[in-house]
Amino acid sequence: MTRHRKDRGLRTERVVASYLQQWWPHAGIGRGAGKDITNVPFDVEVKARSAFQPLEWLRQATKRADGKCLPFVVCRMNGQGEDAAEYLAFMRFGDLVQLLLKAGYGNIQTDSVQLEPER
Repeated sequence: MTRHRKDRGLRTERVVASYLQQWWPHAGIGRGAGKDITNVPFDVEVKARSAFQPLEWLRQATKRADGKCLPFVVCRMNGQGEDAAEYLAFMRFGDLVQLLLKAGYGNIQTDSVQLEPER
């Protein structure tokens, strides 16, 4: 890995940590083989790569989380600036469904019965 790519990866971790500090003020970046983002109640794997290997990255976060917290990946693609809100984020579909249910999206049957078709 070139020095430029490594620096971009470290910068991306700082940008993501800074973005998360809006809600988790002590969010920081980890060093070494541990969490990429520390002091948050989930495990986020941060990537800034041109090669796209989502399954490998998600497996990395999931293994590290070890069932103790929600794992997901934040990915800065080439051409994206430093607005972390615009980065891609992905997780296992089952985890997403559980989040949606906890957020109140569980009454889809009730909601769909009340829908009126547009003609």
